[in-house]
Amino acid sequence: MMSNPGASQQSKFRLNPKPTYSERMSETRGEIRRIMKEALRTYRPMTSPHSMLTLRVGHITGDEVATMHWPTYWKDVVTRYHVIIEGWPEDVPFRNLSDVSNLGKLEQLLRGWQSGTIRFRRISDAEFALLNAQREAGGSAD
Repeated sequence: MMSNPGASQQSKFRLNPKPTYSERMSETRGEIRRIMKEALRTYRPMTSPHSMLTLRVGHITGDEVATMHWPTYWKDVVTRYHVIIEGWPEDVPFRNLSDVSNLGKLEQLLRGWQSGTIRFRRISDAEFALLNAQREAGGSAD
């Protein structure tokens, strides 16, 4: 007769569980996504080129519900809002975070977004035209 029938199940639970590699990856992806979503919607100060005044111009996209969609980044973020991601590390492929299977790379991205070295930046019509021409000519798309 067993004195504690749940004893074999109890060994699976830890008092202070350390997240698994997979859980850490999911948490890191989630935090990056949260930062990116907030960054698309956060107020950014902008200095007018015709004055010394710093203007509060609203959200970087002007859209309260702007979101990042990796497969349609060019159309839905760059073309629509004239906003690009700047500072993406060259050693991390620019793709959906779900497809980044290395925790170290995800942590590198998280540190970049947290520090501001990776950020969204509004681009001018002229810069957009140049980037679009490069993209159409087979150059860098992102």
